[in-house]
Amino acid sequence: MTDTAHTLGTSRTLWELVERRAALTPDRPVLLQGDRVLTFGELRERAERCAAGLYGRGVRPGTVVAWQLPTRIETAVLSFALARIGAVQSPVIPFYRDREVGFALRESKAEFFAVPGVWRGFDHTEMARRLGARGVFEAYDSLPDGDPDVLPPPPADGTDVRWIYWTSGTTSDPKGVLHTDRSLIAGGSCLAHALHLSADDIGSMAFPYAHIAGPDYTVMLLLYGFPAVMFEQFALPEALTEYRRHGVTVAGGSTAFYSMFLAEQRKQPGRKLIPSLRLLAGGGAPKPPEIYHAVVREMGCRLTHGYGMT
Repeated sequence: MTDTAHTLGTSRTLWELVERRAALTPDRPVLLQGDRVLTFGELRERAERCAAGLYGRGVRPGTVVAWQLPTRIETAVLSFALARIGAVQSPVIPFYRDREVGFALRESKAEFFAVPGVWRGFDHTEMARRLGARGVFEAYDSLPDGDPDVLPPPPADGTDVRWIYWTSGTTSDPKGVLHTDRSLIAGGSCLAHALHLSADDIGSMAFPYAHIAGPDYTVMLLLYGFPAVMFEQFALPEALTEYRRHGVTVAGGSTAFYSMFLAEQRKQPGRKLIPSLRLLAGGGAPKPPEIYHAVVREMGCRLTHGYGMT
């Protein structure tokens, strides 16, 4: 870990980490999506304005806010806006439906619920109303906005529970896993160290941002000051254009992703699928040895696979 990343890793809260990175490299990009670019400085500014808008709606430190949103720049901004206030966030995977969403809303006692409206043919707003969710608002293209002068000081303690992440509920009801800002910073720091990342890397988020990997990955960006390409919907070969255009060096997500990349590589075995790629990384499912050896041999990059419980 570089000296700068190590110093930033001592941040007490996620918002302190945002402020310290924005002060260091305000003009460097942090999130790339299509033709849109968000810099570290803009992330801080937009999140503060969004926080003010949320504050005007009644969100306060400790208020539980659930959100079920796709992998978009706006989702990251909203999440950091809530971190600026010190609200308790309950991210919900966007593919969950009535049973899982209703359970998460009831168990977390969410007072507000941010949804994308109609997304991929499904009306999330209607589902929220059907479930009797409180404080429903749409946060897809636009976010609440206000004057940051109305905001109280940002939270100073990173050891309070401010995150409720949900397990898949494969064998029973989902479990709400409690996290603090410090636990998420620790997770992201360890992941960045394990992957040997640097400021020269360009990452990618093709997984649901509402997964625990969302903050883990964003912490890595903040610690090392490099950007990531966001994919709202991931499909190959369509996504390859963005990987190549931005020169992505680190990609992946799970064993399914490795298999998809490998299948595309085999269509043109003499040409490297993503010329800039140095590492596929992910977890969440067993990785057969034959997949590992095939990726390293045929794609010409490293493959690092881990396992971490939410």
